[in-house]
Amino acid sequence: MNEIMKSTITSMEVAEMVDKRHADLLKDIRKYVKQLGEGNISPSDFFTESTRISVQGKEIGCYLVTKKGCEFIAH
Repeated sequence: MNEIMKSTITSMEVAEMVDKRHADLLKDIRKYVKQLGEGNISPSDFFTESTRISVQGKEIGCYLVTKKGCEFIAH
């Protein structure tokens, strides 16, 4: 298993933990990624873009979220 996958959780799990719709959390994460990039901070320390397969078999966007990313979202 990829090392990043061992040390992250999915944005779907985070959305459930913070009681937020996944689509809304994705919008927030995209905004955070842009802000981090503008501040010359590596967004990959917080979020890594990924995909998942829906129950309908479609590929859907999501993020892998590090501990730092979870703390960023929580605050």
